[in-house]
Amino acid sequence: MSINITIVTTANRTLRFTQSAPQQISEILASLQRCTQLFSNRTLVLVSDTGTDVFSPSSITRIELETQIDLAPYLPPGWEIAARALPDCATLTPGLIDEQHIAARIDFFFEGGDTLATWFERNRPLGAAERTMQITRLFEQPIIPYHLVNPGIGFMNPAAMTRASLGIAMSDAPSGAWNVTNA
Repeated sequence: MSINITIVTTANRTLRFTQSAPQQISEILASLQRCTQLFSNRTLVLVSDTGTDVFSPSSITRIELETQIDLAPYLPPGWEIAARALPDCATLTPGLIDEQHIAARIDFFFEGGDTLATWFERNRPLGAAERTMQITRLFEQPIIPYHLVNPGIGFMNPAAMTRASLGIAMSDAPSGAWNVTNA
């Protein structure tokens, strides 16, 4: 087994690393229990056989771990991952939003030009106040997880995010939202 790691920075640079040694894989997987701190740590250090890369986590838009290993046991307990990265050629059905469920395309835009298209699907919170809070506090979350197109998991850095575009109109937008018509 192996893990392919992709790191995308706010300079819109994509770096790829791989690990196939069991002991190092175990250490990487063990660190996922603290994945909500990935972007709030002082540094992220990756050591390879050719050198050492030191990242400023605030300058990372997202981190992806592609692997056939089941990552669920290594993630924080009770995590619900509602977003899945979309392949470039994805053809989607129209989104759906009602009192109990939401299913929609969400495009995420980051500093430096990185973008990520996802399909988001989950049960909606019953209370309007909680639904509003999820939208208005989107950028305050420490991390947003998503499933990759291939087996694995990704982590978005909301602090490096500039916009999230839902492919469906909200019927109960937060108070203060601007209702507009596309030009």
